[in-house]
This record gives sequence, structure tokens and C-alpha cells, in this order.
Amino acid sequence: MDAMSAQVTVMPSGHRFSIESTDTILQAALRAGIPLNYGCSSGNCGDCLARLVSGEVSKLCPHDFRVKEADKAKGALLMCAYTAVGDIVIEARVAGADDIPQQTISTRVKAVEPINAQILALHLMTPRSQRLRFLAGQSVRLASGGAEGEYYIASCPCEDRHIELHVRHDQQAFAERAFTALAKEDVVTLTGPQGDFVIKLDSRRPIIFVAWDDGFAPIKSLIQHAMSLDVAESMHLYWLSDALGHYQENYVRSLSDALDDFEYKMMATDADPAELAGRVLAAHPDLTRCDIYAAGPAAFLDSLRAGALARNLSILGWHQEVM
Repeated sequence: MDAMSAQVTVMPSGHRFSIESTDTILQAALRAGIPLNYGCSSGNCGDCLARLVSGEVSKLCPHDFRVKEADKAKGALLMCAYTAVGDIVIEARVAGADDIPQQTISTRVKAVEPINAQILALHLMTPRSQRLRFLAGQSVRLASGGAEGEYYIASCPCEDRHIELHVRHDQQAFAERAFTALAKEDVVTLTGPQGDFVIKLDSRRPIIFVAWDDGFAPIKSLIQHAMSLDVAESMHLYWLSDALGHYQENYVRSLSDALDDFEYKMMATDADPAELAGRVLAAHPDLTRCDIYAAGPAAFLDSLRAGALARNLSILGWHQEVM
């Protein structure tokens, strides 16, 4: 079958993504960053069962899970086994943080990227047969050579097998190993994900992202996920840092250069939490239609939340991660 592109619409969420005839519906959705619910991805468990509402599909991969004839008659199909023949509409569940099971995966180090004396970017690769299921903003536990540590994922779920993490040179045993001993192809055991600091998939409002120091890691993941899903009318990033530095400012600048609806401001942590929160919110007198995702210390988040609510932010629009 020649590769051809079609559009898949997911109901009731309304998400849309492109699919090639050489990809299953599940593969194309995950590549687009849409976390459709699934389990094994190999046709054994039935967790990715969906319903074809309109259009035509074709079986691409064999599966052992048996779909009842009565369900087939109603359009039931396994997303890991079928591709689209032209544009289709399916009814399928989008996974939330509570739907994703804990996983333990033996990954390989793709690269250890020193950024400065205090932080490095660790790039891991999962096996071809086992990608990590996670949502942007979540964290994982890493273990290697008896050393362990917990870190936020900085990459997007849409990046397939690639996992990026920002490791700060602190008191965690894993950090010392990462800075002194980890090398390409070393095995790192990953367990997770944890956390519910995740993107709100049904929002189309402007988003304000606020990161404090290496709180940029989950914020970076959230920004990339929001971009892949096209869920934000506009995006503003405020990154507060002092000694650690704005260690991936070039990446942020590249987003601003490429996107008309992305703005950023790099800030120092040279004042008390209330004053810093006021500086972040100074350009946003009315937050009625906004969502805020903020990762940082508790005192700063408390001040930022109070200031945002005073500017008419809905409590449903406030999302925080205390670090």
C-alpha cells in the first residue's frame, strides 16, 4: 500500500492528527502527542479499543485480542492494528495522568550533554519495543550503578523513544554518577511516571508558563506538548533563575523566532517572592481567559497564585508544581 496522508478526528475530545497509511492509528496519535489510551500496543490487551464513527480503515498488523462480533458490527477496532483509508472519525478515550500505569524500562544513554558546572541534559533512549507512556510535566525515577534520583522529563511525549532530563549537581546520588561516570550506551533503569502537573487538553486559552531554575524541565515538556497539540491561543514563558542560569536560553529564543504566538522573558531571582510574582504578572492585568502553569518554590508559587487570582484568574486555570 502506497503511503498516503489522511486526517483522524478523535471524539469527544475533538483532537485531530495526520496519519500515513504505513502507520497504525495509535502510532500516528502518539507521534502527534495525543495520549490515546493503550496498554501493550501489540494487539494483546485490548486497551486501545476504539469505535469507528465514519470513514474506512484497513488492518495493518495482526492481533491476538479477540474483538466480539457484536462490537465489530458497531465499529469496534484496535487502534494498534488498523490504519486509516482516507479521513476518519473515531471515538476513543484520551488518557489522563491516573490512567497511565507505572513502568520500569531499561534505557540506554544516548548522550550526556554538560550545559554548565551545575546542570547537564541527559538523553536516554528506550528499547524499540517499549516506549515510555507519560504526559508532559511528569517525573521519573532513574537508577544506575546503585545510584538513584528523581527528575522531571523535559522532552515531549511526541518524541517517541527519546527521553530528555535535566540533572542538577545536587545531593542526589544519581547526580554525582551522571556528572562523573555516565557514558553513552550505559544502562539507566527508569521507573515512572509520577505526578499530575499535566497539560489541560480541552483548553484553547492563552497559557502563561512560569519556571524557577531547573523547574524549566517540566515547563519545557509542557510547552512542547502544547505546541504539538496546538491547544494554546498564545504562550508566554517567564523563567526566573540566578546562580543556575537560564541554561537553555538558546532553545527558548529559537521558539520565539519560529512562532508568532510565543513570547518569553528571562528574569533574575533578586527580590522577595511577592515582588517577583508582581513582575511576572505586570503585563497581564486581566487573566480571565488564561491558564497558568508554574513550577518553583512554595513561597513564590503562593505569591504568584494570590496575584493571579486577584487578576481574575479562574482557580481552574491555576496549575502548580512545588519544587
